[in-house]
Amino acid sequence: MALSPAALRRLDLTQLDYLRHVAREGGVIAAAAALNVAPQTVSGQLRVLEKHLGQKLLQRVGRGVQLTDAGRLVLEYGADMLTRGEELMRALETPELHRPSRFVVGIGELVPKLVARQLLHPVLRLSPTPQLVCRERADDALLQDLEARRVDAVIVSIATSPGSGLESTLLAESAVGAFGIPRLAQRYALGFPASLNGAPLLFPAPGTEARSLVDGWLAARNIAPHIAGEFDNAASREVFGAAGVGLFLAPQMIEADLKSLYGVEKVGVFKDLIARYFLIAPLRTRRSVAEEAIRNGARKAKKK
Repeated sequence: MALSPAALRRLDLTQLDYLRHVAREGGVIAAAAALNVAPQTVSGQLRVLEKHLGQKLLQRVGRGVQLTDAGRLVLEYGADMLTRGEELMRALETPELHRPSRFVVGIGELVPKLVARQLLHPVLRLSPTPQLVCRERADDALLQDLEARRVDAVIVSIATSPGSGLESTLLAESAVGAFGIPRLAQRYALGFPASLNGAPLLFPAPGTEARSLVDGWLAARNIAPHIAGEFDNAASREVFGAAGVGLFLAPQMIEADLKSLYGVEKVGVFKDLIARYFLIAPLRTRRSVAEEAIRNGARKAKKK
C-alpha cells in the first residue's frame, strides 16, 4: 500500500537530525549548541516528531536524556536516511553533478585485515573511487546492521542461510598456514605438523569460532603446542608473531603480504583447515558498482 503524503511528512530530515544530535550530545542544550540553534527549537521540533510518530523518543536520565527503545529504532533507520540526504546535497554541489559515492562495508571478526584489504582492493581501483567506510564487529551484529541498512554489505566467514533476503557470494577460500620469523620457521618446519608439539603458538581468544576450529584440528592429531599468547584479532597475532613471540596462523592467500610486511616465513600448511570468506549483501535486482567490483575481483583471483 502506498504511503500518503501526510505519512511521509512525519519523517522530517531536520527533526531526525535534531534527534541524532541530542542522542550524540546527551542533552538538548548541548545539541542546540552543536547545531547553532536555540534549545527551544530543538525541543519543539522533537515534540512535533513524537506527536507525528505517536511514540516517546526521549527519556530523562539524571541531568541528561537518552533514547527510548522507539527512539533507538527511529534513529537506526533515520541515520541511513540522513546519510543519503547528505550525499545528495554533496552531489548537487559537485560540478556537473558528478555524484560522489560511499560504500560502507562490515568486516567480520574472523576476517584478517590483510584479507579484507585484498578483497576490497578492486573498490579502490574504481574511477571515481568511492569513499570506503569499514565497520569491524561480530558477525551477528554486522548482519543486523545489514538488515537495518546501516551497512551496504559485509565480508564474513560464514554464508547466510537461503531465504534470508540476503545474497551470499564466496569470494575466496584458502588453506591455513603457520607462520613465524625465520629462526622459528626453520626450527619447526621439519616434521610439521607434529613439530608443533610444545612449539610457541599464538592462539585466537578462547570462546571464538576461530579458536574452536584450531583446537579441534590440533586435538584430532594429538598435537599440543605451548600457548604463547591469546589474541582477539588476527592483526595482533601477526604483530606479536613478527616480534618472535611465537608462530601464528593465517590463510595462505596473504602469504606474500605477511612476508613483505613482517618478514615472516611459512612453517607449514594445516591440511583440511580451510578459511572461507563471503560477501553478504541484500538480494536486489541492481547491485552497486562497489559490490560488482568485489565480485569481479574475486573471480579474477580464482582464475590465477
